[in-house]
Amino acid sequence: MKKKLICALLAGCMAISPATMSFAAETELATEAATEVTSEAASEAASEATSEAGKKTEYPLTISNFNYEKEPVEETFEKAPERVITFWSNSLETMLALGLGDRVISAVGMDEESILPELKDEFDKMIAGKEYNEFTDSNAAMSKEYAIMLEPDFILGWKSSFSDKTIGDVDYWHENGVNTYIALNSNDISEYRTVENEYTDILTLGEIFDVQDKSEEIVNEIKDEVARVKEAVADQEPQKVVVVEFMKDSIWNYDKTMLVGDMVAQMGGELMDLPSDIGAEDLLNADPDVLFIIGDDDKVADFMADESYASLSAVQNGRVFPLDLSDVYTSGIRTIRGLNAIGKGLYPDLYTE
Repeated sequence: MKKKLICALLAGCMAISPATMSFAAETELATEAATEVTSEAASEAASEATSEAGKKTEYPLTISNFNYEKEPVEETFEKAPERVITFWSNSLETMLALGLGDRVISAVGMDEESILPELKDEFDKMIAGKEYNEFTDSNAAMSKEYAIMLEPDFILGWKSSFSDKTIGDVDYWHENGVNTYIALNSNDISEYRTVENEYTDILTLGEIFDVQDKSEEIVNEIKDEVARVKEAVADQEPQKVVVVEFMKDSIWNYDKTMLVGDMVAQMGGELMDLPSDIGAEDLLNADPDVLFIIGDDDKVADFMADESYASLSAVQNGRVFPLDLSDVYTSGIRTIRGLNAIGKGLYPDLYTE
């Protein structure tokens, strides 16, 4: 399906004016010494100010990532990419948040309804003024042949994006001069999916595109929120937490290997140790203090209305909450949303306005 679209966003520059220093001396010798000290201090201040303003990428830049077989690969960027294909919300939204929407030529798995509200203006800029091919159904909606036709110089996706059923492994693209990046928490690239991996993805993209000040700002905001909550609840007994998704014939439990498991730990909760595939009886026996359900408010309402779960402490205390999967699975800039959703469930008093 074709649709008019595009984005444009220019990164701003920051200028640094080093502070000058001087002091009076009683003798000419003291004055000369003071001048030398002042010069050194001013130089040091300028250096520190430049560092605080943000790092600059020096090309060629070599990074480490993975191929579809989860083998480490190194790739070199001679300059910031200009024609980017993205897969799924974490990829596109990170590009938009970094002011790089004008580099995106196609975004698989995203549409106007799925974009974060705060990025809607940047998305609208991106989709205005050029032909944009929209693939929203699955990874397989984009074929290798179509990707080749788009002539990208960078492909940003999940491990599943690079299977033989989609656009092929990264080796093909590297051999043809196209760099790639696989999100570290996507699929089974990492044995343990962590918040730290999300930081790494965002910071690496900042380095690749020479917008490190913006990527560091995003990551620091998330880190500050985690630190705020940890400090506030340091003396509290950890609450027991279970995170589930109701499938057709079973209940999927999100364990400590999943990103949401690390999010719970980061926010001071205690994720209960349950098998990945559980039944209603397992959930009743676990009886967590707080239960998070992957889905929306309707999913929670249906669960709360189910009499078979009425004995759960979380049900009786009204402590069953929804989690948007995109906020807690390969979450990108949505990481702070997932952490805050968990934080609000655990410590509502910390989030009163």
